[in-house]
Amino acid sequence: MKLRLTQRAALAFGFSDVARGIGRLQRWQRGILSRAGHEVGRGNVITAAVLVAVYVVAL
Repeated sequence: MKLRLTQRAALAFGFSDVARGIGRLQRWQRGILSRAGHEVGRGNVITAAVLVAVYVVAL
């Protein structure tokens, strides 16, 4: 969501190249996560994994 807001702000200020680069970054990030087996687009998987790891260590 932060990248999307940044992308829209870049477009609003006339930086179309920056907005295009942010869009590419989003697609690249989703591609990496999907190839790694994460459920992209279904919540913050990385944060959930970290919280589970902290919980397991705390036990």
